[in-house]
Amino acid sequence: MFSVYNKHILKKHFHRILLKGTDNINGRDKNIPSIMFGNHSNWWDGFLAFYLSYDLWKTDIYLMMDLKQMKKYKFFKWLGAFSVNRESARESYESVKYASELVKDRKTMLWIFPQGEMLPNDIRPLRFQNGLSKLLEMTGKVNLFPVAFNYEFILEQRPEVFINVSESITVDENSAKQEKTEYLNKVLTALLDGQKNNIVNGNLEGYREVLRGKSSRNKIIDRVYNG
Repeated sequence: MFSVYNKHILKKHFHRILLKGTDNINGRDKNIPSIMFGNHSNWWDGFLAFYLSYDLWKTDIYLMMDLKQMKKYKFFKWLGAFSVNRESARESYESVKYASELVKDRKTMLWIFPQGEMLPNDIRPLRFQNGLSKLLEMTGKVNLFPVAFNYEFILEQRPEVFINVSESITVDENSAKQEKTEYLNKVLTALLDGQKNNIVNGNLEGYREVLRGKSSRNKIIDRVYNG
């Protein structure tokens, strides 16, 4: 039921959703779980994560979400979200431990937004928390995918969503936790900056439309005036 509702509101609020990197997902090792980590600039990130994982990739989705946001938007539980209290080291550890249990299932796709809060995409550095690094230390082998989200208005009344899923990456197990975090930050920053550059230059090679919304009002007006 939520899948039907989710697609309805995505079509209502966006002109279209463009995705790059489907081959990386299709070619993943399906014998191990997947962890997706992305930038967090928009309230819609969780809805898009659900659409990608549940509707397109047919996987079980879980999403780690800040406790304050979870209390405010309780319906995110329908997306498979669970909370993490960043203000308590003990509770934060318990949430990461819980996440490590979830990813023992090879069918699981766990989404994490390491910034821990919604921030503008142009902020640099992205300022990752250490939760993802802690999780990687607790888990065994996983597919680890960086994911870049951009929301842009381009000649349409409604915004377009651009999503780029990178190839799965590996992290040096012997590096310190902060070194892991800095590396993950660097990888996602490069992916996000590269996608922004592609959008600015109109280079959409490799992107495919995975969802199209309703006609924008400007298109309706154009049809009326152009006969």
